[in-house]
Amino acid sequence: MSQNPNSNAAWLERLMTVECQDATYPVAAQNHPVVFDSARGALVRDVEGREYIDLCAGFGALALGHNPDCVQHVFSKYAPGDASAKFPPIVHGLGDVYPSRAKIDLLETLKSILPRHLSRISLAISGGQAVEVALKTAMLHSGAAGFISFQEGYHGVDLGVLPVTSRSDFKLPFKKFLNDRIAIELPYGCDMTLVAKAITSLKSAPCGFSGIVAEPVLGRGGVINPPENWLDGLAKMAHAHGGLLILDEILTGLGRRGKWTEAESVDADLVCFGKVLGGGMPLSACAGKEAVMSAWPKSTGEAIHTGTFFGHPLSCEVAAASLREMKRIDVCKMARETGAWLYELLSDRLKPRPDIEEIRWGGGLMIAIHYKDSAGPAPGAVAMDRLRALGVITLASGRGGTSLSLTPPLNISRDLLAQALASF
Repeated sequence: MSQNPNSNAAWLERLMTVECQDATYPVAAQNHPVVFDSARGALVRDVEGREYIDLCAGFGALALGHNPDCVQHVFSKYAPGDASAKFPPIVHGLGDVYPSRAKIDLLETLKSILPRHLSRISLAISGGQAVEVALKTAMLHSGAAGFISFQEGYHGVDLGVLPVTSRSDFKLPFKKFLNDRIAIELPYGCDMTLVAKAITSLKSAPCGFSGIVAEPVLGRGGVINPPENWLDGLAKMAHAHGGLLILDEILTGLGRRGKWTEAESVDADLVCFGKVLGGGMPLSACAGKEAVMSAWPKSTGEAIHTGTFFGHPLSCEVAAASLREMKRIDVCKMARETGAWLYELLSDRLKPRPDIEEIRWGGGLMIAIHYKDSAGPAPGAVAMDRLRALGVITLASGRGGTSLSLTPPLNISRDLLAQALASF
C-alpha cells in the first residue's frame, strides 16, 4: 500500500480488496487516481484535498450541482437540536403499504411539470428499474413481450432490461440466459420501413409486438440526435400496430435538454425518469397515460411490482425540493442558453483540430466531443484521463470510447466552464 494512507492511490488499493472486480473504473492503474471525498456546486474534492471542476455531474444526475441549498435545507430540518424537528425523517421503506407525506408530495410535484397525458406515476430506485416498470406495463397492456430498441441505446443492465440495451460487452456474458426474440435492435434514426418490418417480424413470432423503446438523444452512445420528427414517427408506427412508445429520459429528461420531457411534443405512452429526479438521491420513475398504466391490477393488499425502498420518504423529500427549485430558477432556460454558449465556444476552439471529427449538441447542456477513429487507445477515454489530471471531471462515451461527454450541472456558471475549458 502507498506510504501515505490518505492518498487516492491508498484508498483505491483498499477498495480493490473488498469490491467486485467488475465494479469500478480502473483509475488505480492511471497516473492520477481519484477518490472523491466532498463536493459543492460544480466543484469536487478528493481525499487529498485537490479540487476538480465537475463537467459530469454524476452521469448528468445533478441538475443543481452537488449539495445545493434546497437539499441542505431538507437535511437541516432534522438536525439535532432543531426545535422545529420533533422527530427525525422517515427513512424506512413500506411505500407500497404505508405511504408517506413525502411520497405523495413528490408524485404531485412531478406530475405538475409533466404533460397532462402523463397522469400516473410509478416510483423505483434506479433508471434501469424505471425502464423495467415501463416494459412490464407495456406487456400487461399489449399482452405481448416483443420490443424494438436501437443500436448504441442504453437502458440499464438489470436482467429484465438487458435485451433492449445495446452493447455486446454488456449482453454477451448473459446471452444464454436471454430470449433472443424479446427485442429486435435497429440502427438509431433508421427509416420507418425498417421499423415496420421489425414489427411484422415480432407479430409473427410467439412473443408478439409490445412496444418501441428509444432515447430522445443517444446519451451514453455519444450524444447522437435522431432525424427530425423521427420520434413522432415511432409513436405513430407503434400505435398503428397496437404497441406503445416508451421514451427513456433517464439522462435527457427534467431539464438536461432544455425541456422537462420530449413527451411535450411527442405522443409517448410511457416516459422513464431518473438521475436528475432524485436531486442526488437514488430515485426513478415511470410516468404514463391513464389508459396504459391502468393495465396494472388494482392493489388489494399485495403489489405485484414493488421494492422495500420504492418511494423512500427522505429521497422523495429531497427530490420534491429539488424539482421545485429547478422550476423556480427555470433550469430549462439555463440549460438552453448555457448549452448554446458552450457548444459555440467548443466548436470555435476545438473543431479546427485534426483529431476532432465533430462537436455534438443534444440540446441544453448535453454535449459530446467526437474524435476521429484512432488505431491507438480510445481517444475519449484518453482525454478523460488527461483532463482528470488537470482538475476536470468528464466522461468517455460512444462506441469504444470515441467521444467525450459533457453533462455539467444545469446551473453551472459560465466563468467556471471557461476555466475548465482552458484545460482542453
